[in-house]
Amino acid sequence: MTSLPSPGRRPKRGEVLDAAVEEILEKGYAGATLASIAERAQVSTATVFKHFRTKADIFGAIMRRVWGNEEDSLPPAPDAGAPGAGLAEIGRDYAQTITDPKIRQLFRVMIAEVPRFPELGQELYDKGKKPYLERLTAYLDAEIAAGTLEIPDVDLAVRHFLGMINDVLFWPHMLVIGIVETDADVERVVASAVDTMLRAFATPRAA
Repeated sequence: MTSLPSPGRRPKRGEVLDAAVEEILEKGYAGATLASIAERAQVSTATVFKHFRTKADIFGAIMRRVWGNEEDSLPPAPDAGAPGAGLAEIGRDYAQTITDPKIRQLFRVMIAEVPRFPELGQELYDKGKKPYLERLTAYLDAEIAAGTLEIPDVDLAVRHFLGMINDVLFWPHMLVIGIVETDADVERVVASAVDTMLRAFATPRAA
């Protein structure tokens, strides 16, 4: 029988998401149910339904949360004028997100489950990756307008920048268990990605 919160206690949406993450990591997306999530969160199934209509809604909310995008918006892009510093800020923020162990665990689950549940991939993109792409696009557009960068294909440049970070700090972990990076390793990867962007696109006005 599902245990319920103590009298007077109002279950928080975050507690449901915490329970959902643990259920999905333990049982996979297919194995986790709204009822099992409710039981782990120590709430009624009706309470879960008050916050989320479907399991896909829960997964989308998890993606927003673990990507730091719970309110449908990332922190504003840095001010234009110093592309080296701005790119480094965005790159470090992105690196911190993709090196989170929970992100990596959830990606492994998603990769295994997407063939049966295509909506997972869409939720991951819409609620997780897309806001990062939009943030970086807006920043590069601002630097172009400021005359510090000259980029013929901004969409491709955005993918290149994040891809340079992904390729070292994220994707190897999908195949090899036990890889460890230090803070210095992360900083080196981000700095290299920034340097590559500046060499390719910086104008003489770049600070």
